[in-house]
Amino acid sequence: MPAGDYTLKVKGKDSRGNDSASILAIPIEVRQIFYKKWWFIGLVLLLIIGLMFALFRYRFQQALAMERLRTKISSDLHDDVGSLLSGLAMQTELMEINASEADKFKLRKIAGISRNAISQMRDLVWSIDSRRETIRDLIERMHELAEELLLPKDISFHIDSSNIKSPNKKLLASTKQNIFLIYKEALTNIVRHSDATNVSISITNSSKGCDFMIKDNGSKKASYKSTGLGLSNMVLRAEKLKGSLKFKQENGFGVYLHLPFYM
Repeated sequence: MPAGDYTLKVKGKDSRGNDSASILAIPIEVRQIFYKKWWFIGLVLLLIIGLMFALFRYRFQQALAMERLRTKISSDLHDDVGSLLSGLAMQTELMEINASEADKFKLRKIAGISRNAISQMRDLVWSIDSRRETIRDLIERMHELAEELLLPKDISFHIDSSNIKSPNKKLLASTKQNIFLIYKEALTNIVRHSDATNVSISITNSSKGCDFMIKDNGSKKASYKSTGLGLSNMVLRAEKLKGSLKFKQENGFGVYLHLPFYM
């Protein structure tokens, strides 16, 4: 019965079926079950709010600790490992000056490997650095890489990112890394396998997501092939982003990356 005050009325009859003149009234109080009382419901709500706050605080602290760790790792790699590799490359280049012709080739190769390791490490440091995780940071790094790879080969370039509406939007470390490595592989292939003199790069938001285009004006279409697993790795990285990657050979070579989210 619902909680409340009730009255049980009892009326008797004799052996002949005649009703008694008086009626017995018994008052009954039905008390509310404790888990339906307002104070219990209030305590439960406070407990739920407290647990949600504790979970949010824990996850926030974990995310903050992870960001600090990423920043520390990137700083240590840049300062310690980067200095060691730079020193190795410089020492090798100095040794090459007074080395014999037979040793110069080996020393030059060691120096080249060291410089390449420095470049790879810079990309790794940039990708895990929590201080460089916005779309603006990605575009700036794309500019830097294009200057490093294309300009020494007398290849001009233009990056159009005017369609980006939220340049300060943060990207996940894995998203930023995969986009950048696809872009880097595309530029590396242009430098190695194309006779292009100009590269056009655009980032455009559409109704279905975001589109990246990297296109050169080279004419050596048949020779434009990635060594090793370069193009396959680009496709795999696009799949990790839940996007799609297409290659087109029309008036040059084009790489088209479609992402299912906006930039």
